[in-house]
Amino acid sequence: MNSTAMRRGLVVAFGGLALAGVVAVGQPASAASPVNTSGPVPPAAVSAVGAASAAQTSATARNQGGGVRASHLDGVCNTYSSGYGDLCLWYLQNYTGSHADFYFGDGNLNDNYFNSPGAGQGQRVGNNSESDWNYDRHLTARVFTGVNYTGVAGDIAPYTGGNFNSTFRNNVESFYWV
Repeated sequence: MNSTAMRRGLVVAFGGLALAGVVAVGQPASAASPVNTSGPVPPAAVSAVGAASAAQTSATARNQGGGVRASHLDGVCNTYSSGYGDLCLWYLQNYTGSHADFYFGDGNLNDNYFNSPGAGQGQRVGNNSESDWNYDRHLTARVFTGVNYTGVAGDIAPYTGGNFNSTFRNNVESFYWV
């Protein structure tokens, strides 16, 4: 079986899991929730072959860049066999339009652009995201309304997401992993 056939098979498998339902991991009561959790079933992730290395899976390494990964900003929402994955942000609600994927935290989303096909392709990610999904099964993505992790903060728990609420819709400018 070649790698393309394996990827297609994994997409189908993950799609089936997404349709079967997702159990959300709880957030601390003190954390602001940036998403409307009554949103639609998330889109299926593409599971990348191989595991992310231990050096690039801690929150600290993921927030400091930890090196360059081919999957960072590649236009694909990745989940690795290790359970680590991307934060994906969509231009429109309900996971529609163009999206951008981030393996590493980013202090300024204003210098990143939606790169997948769809409405909003080529637009800045900062202050232009309406829905999100955290494809990482271990780490929480903490989003902020200001650059360099300032402003109002909200958590997107592992393997959850939805439409941003009114505080965060078109108002996210940075995020890091916790």
